[in-house]
Amino acid sequence: MGSGTGRDDRDDQELMARVQAGDVRAFELLYARYAHPLLNFFHQMCFDRAASEDYLQETFLRVWRARASYRPIGKVSTWLFEIAKNFWFNEREKIRRRPFATGAGGDEGQAQLSLVPDQGGAAPADAARAREIGDAVGHAVAELSDKLRAAFVLARYQHLPYAEIGQILGIPVGTVKSRVALAERLLRARLGSYLEE
Repeated sequence: MGSGTGRDDRDDQELMARVQAGDVRAFELLYARYAHPLLNFFHQMCFDRAASEDYLQETFLRVWRARASYRPIGKVSTWLFEIAKNFWFNEREKIRRRPFATGAGGDEGQAQLSLVPDQGGAAPADAARAREIGDAVGHAVAELSDKLRAAFVLARYQHLPYAEIGQILGIPVGTVKSRVALAERLLRARLGSYLEE
């Protein structure tokens, strides 16, 4: 998964060099390596599983098309997240026109799974409470502006360092820190009753 996993960046660079040479098997390996973190990024941005999967496919299509433009001056993961971020911001107006789905069944339960710790063998009341908190967190994150949400999701869900987030978003590290801090303040204000328990 790139930065957060301790993987040797040289391994990613070698894989990307093969992708640039048109090696389809290497591209499949790159997809297998980064599909999950990129899918999670999109899911935390739009809370729509089907749309996230579509965005993931479109992102990797763009990666394949742009493979010749990649330069090994930074992490492969950063380059991939930059492509995903650019695609997301290009699509954000379509998402804004759609209301946030609540209680529609189907996707809603899946949408919250990534926001709530695994409850394993938790008692039904505890699991229900965790789902309730997960729903509240999901709604609160969805209410953040796109810029705040992107910084927050990359920092807190993808666990990327601020310097890498700055590269992905094209902003200084200080701005990343400010956006994450502001997002956290807004979330604390919106989730105050849950945090007090």
